[in-house]
Amino acid sequence: MTTATAIAIPNIPQLEKLKTLQVTIVSPDTELLARTYLTDVRAAGKRLDADIKILKAPYQSAIKDIDAVAKPWKDLLAARDQELERAILAYGREVRAAVEAANIKAMAKYEQKVEKAETKAIEQGKPIPVVLPPQLVSAPQKTVEAEGAKQTTIKRKAWRIPGGDHLAFEYTRASSLTKDIPDEFFILDTGRIGKVVRAGGSIPGILVVEEESLSIRA
Repeated sequence: MTTATAIAIPNIPQLEKLKTLQVTIVSPDTELLARTYLTDVRAAGKRLDADIKILKAPYQSAIKDIDAVAKPWKDLLAARDQELERAILAYGREVRAAVEAANIKAMAKYEQKVEKAETKAIEQGKPIPVVLPPQLVSAPQKTVEAEGAKQTTIKRKAWRIPGGDHLAFEYTRASSLTKDIPDEFFILDTGRIGKVVRAGGSIPGILVVEEESLSIRA
């Protein structure tokens, strides 16, 4: 039987480089760099899955050994993927908030300018002048291309139990963290809850949230 020590995962040097990967997003350039890294990480994940499948084919008896050897690298890719995605999304939210604040401020100044010009014109008996509106700052694009792959920020509705673990599948009325959830949803029918939430519905005791993620297509 093939032992775990005899199994070699391809492309280890490339995967090793990801151990020290760190990204701090503070500008459009560093955001684009992070997107490039995320494209590479996800591509590496797909390659690793393909390599694992090839390794398993002739050695069905050694599948558990292969999984054990590959797990740390799969965990590494998953961790780096999450870190990069969270950093990119957080930066995007900061930029959108800054753009919105700047546009609100610009429009407020514009409205004051219009009001002042109209008042002055009326006082002097002159025609009300046309005041051109300011050029507003554009929000960042939802789709950005990095390393030949298109990364799109997508939003979806999700649900939470305030103070609880929405991924747990065995809630009971006695052990629930809230008494507001109707009995018909116990043991928590997570599939049914998700369907109601995605359709725009609401359920007492369930917090509906909007989550962001990055979809990557080559």
